Amino acid sequence: MAGSGGWAEIIPEGEPPEIDVTVAHPARIYDYWLGGKNNFAADREAAEATLAVNPYILPGVRANRAFLASAVGFLAGEAGIRQFLDVGTGLPTENNTHEAAHSVAPDARVVYVDNDPIVIAHARALLTGGSGMTDYVYADLRQQGRKPHAGPFRS
Repeated sequence: MAGSGGWAEIIPEGEPPEIDVTVAHPARIYDYWLGGKNNFAADREAAEATLAVNPYILPGVRANRAFLASAVGFLAGEAGIRQFLDVGTGLPTENNTHEAAHSVAPDARVVYVDNDPIVIAHARALLTGGSGMTDYVYADLRQQGRKPHAGPFRS
C-alpha cells in the first residue's frame, strides 16, 4: 500500500471541505437507501422524494450492494484474491468492499478511490482505527497521466 501522505496532501489547504448538511448529496442518499447512518435530513428528504417517483430504486440499490458483497466474498474466499480497487466508491457505508473482503480474508487489502472531496471528508471520519489494510485515495480516473490528488488515507 502507498504510504500515508496525510490529510494536508489530500486536500491541499489542509482542511476538509465544509459539508453543507442542508443540501442533499448523492453518496449520502445512497447511504440512506442502504440503511446507513451517515446521512442528514436533506439527504433523507431527497431519497424519499425520489422513491415516491420511482420505488424500484430501493430494491435495485440493495440488490447492487448484495451483489458487491457476494462477488467480493467469493473473490476473497474461493478465488484467493487479496487486493481490491474500488473506483468511484462513494461513502464507505453498509457492507462495503472492505467489510465483505475482511469478513472472509482479514489480510485482504482494499483501496477506495473517489474524486468527490465530500466523500473523502466522510471517509476520513469513518475509516479510522482500522487494521491498516484499507486506503482511501482522492483521485479522478479521468485524469490519467496527470498527477492525481496526493495522499491516501489509511485506516
